[in-house]
Amino acid sequence: MSREAAALFRQVVQQENICFLPVTTRTMAQYQRIFFPDAYTPEFALTANGHILLKQGIPEPEWLAVSQKQNIQYLPEFRRLETLCLADARFRHVSLADDMFVACACENPETADNCLADYQKKTFLPGFRTGRKLYFFPPDSDKGSALQRFYEKYPFDIIIAAGDSEMDLPMLKQADIALFRENQPDFAAYILKLVINTALS
Repeated sequence: MSREAAALFRQVVQQENICFLPVTTRTMAQYQRIFFPDAYTPEFALTANGHILLKQGIPEPEWLAVSQKQNIQYLPEFRRLETLCLADARFRHVSLADDMFVACACENPETADNCLADYQKKTFLPGFRTGRKLYFFPPDSDKGSALQRFYEKYPFDIIIAAGDSEMDLPMLKQADIALFRENQPDFAAYILKLVINTALS
C-alpha cells in the first residue's frame, strides 16, 4: 500500500458510516497474517472465499455452521481432488483450504493454465487460475453469494466493491458501485478516494 493509499485508508476506517469489509480467498490463517496500517483490525472479514466470517478476528459460529452444511456434500470430492493433485509433480503446493476448497500452486502461470485445462476434465468443481495458483470451489459458492449473505445479516445503504480477478466478478455484480483493476497505477488509492467521496456526498 502506497503512502497516499495508507493515508486515505486511515480516513476511511475513521468514518462511522463506513464498514470496511475484506473479502478474500485467503484462508483464515493467511488472512490473519495481513497487517493493515496502524495495526487496524477490521470489525468483519470474509475469508476462504466467503465461507468464513470473522468478527473481531474470531469466526462467527452461525455463519461457519451454514457454510459447513452447504459444503459437506463436496468434502469427498475435495479430498479426491486433493489426492490427485498431491500426486501430480507439476504442483508445488496443494491444500484443502479450511475444508472449503482445494488450492494448488504451480511453478508458473503457463503450467497452471495447462493444469487447469487437465483438471477441469477430472472434477465437476469449478476451477479458476490467478497467476500461478489454481482454486477449485464448490458449485454455486462464490464471493458474490457471500457478500449477499453478509448484506442480509448486516444491511448497508450502498455497497462499493473492488476486485482484480475473475473470482471477484460475482462480488462486483452484487455491488452498487463496482471497480475492477485495469490500468490505475495506485488502485488502492483510487478505490479509497471514491469511498470517501461517496460517504461524504
